[in-house]
Amino acid sequence: LSKPKARELALEIVARSDVVVENFGPGVMEKLGLGYEQLRKARPDLVMLSMPAAGLTGPLKAIRTYGLSVTSITGLDSITGYAGGPPIPVENAFADPLNGILGAFAVLVALRHRDRTGQGQHIDYSQQEAVMQLVGPAFMDYVLNGRVAGPLGNRHPLGRAAPHGVFPCAGEDRWISIAVFTDGEWRALVAEMGSPAWATDSELSTLTGRLKAIDTIHEKLAEWTRQFDHRELAVRLQRAGVAAAPVLCIADLLEDPHYRERGTFIEVTHPLGFRETIYGAYVKMSRSVPHVEPGPVLGRDNDHVFLELLGMPEDEYRRLIDEQVIY
Repeated sequence: LSKPKARELALEIVARSDVVVENFGPGVMEKLGLGYEQLRKARPDLVMLSMPAAGLTGPLKAIRTYGLSVTSITGLDSITGYAGGPPIPVENAFADPLNGILGAFAVLVALRHRDRTGQGQHIDYSQQEAVMQLVGPAFMDYVLNGRVAGPLGNRHPLGRAAPHGVFPCAGEDRWISIAVFTDGEWRALVAEMGSPAWATDSELSTLTGRLKAIDTIHEKLAEWTRQFDHRELAVRLQRAGVAAAPVLCIADLLEDPHYRERGTFIEVTHPLGFRETIYGAYVKMSRSVPHVEPGPVLGRDNDHVFLELLGMPEDEYRRLIDEQVIY
């Protein structure tokens, strides 16, 4: 795009496009001569999505981030970690898939607006502001009660459940998640444990009492759960009305019977020729069957775009490839 001919071709493509998506830093597209005002001259009803880290305006507009560091400026890292300990940043760049999905939704909203009014628009999408929605309860707690949230481990963020966490099971690195919200669920859990003396203490019959003794409860519960297979115990507790689930490791997912029946993962042929397993369609509709495929190699659709869509003569197309205007 630094070459004049490349920018000329970009404008030709935009003139035939409904949507332009970019995530450069603010001002980069304008320097290239491809800002929204320039692009809308080629396509007046264009929908353009710009999604820099912190939006197109404001003191942080030029901040440089990756998916991992976006969570640091949203408050999410500050509430992640063990109870009473320092913040532990999230391991994976959850901001990347989340912002991809929400960005696509923003585009659909703008297209719907264009269908109704005939007007396109420029979407100023801040990845920071989108990820901030994940800390909504902690933000409300501060505004309403003046409390600054911190790491809680696996405890319930609003103190509405006890016990609430993951507990070791038999085998190497096997765990079960258990969440008890009501007194009835607690009684069911106690019965499944065989009503040990520590669990039948009247102080633990209410949520208030269980929250006060949550460390002891979690310790004792862990001693009990480590005797059992995580899947078998989860089924047993579910039958008793207790919210419990096995903690599946990555290796478990591909063989899990539930995911296999629903086609959560599918095997496809990568553009480079090898077979690989990727996510299938996680939104399943009664009529529409999506076509899921791996991401394309760079330039996969060049022939279609330049030769068919733009109608470029093939000799010119080959020359521009040799000149590295087209990759």
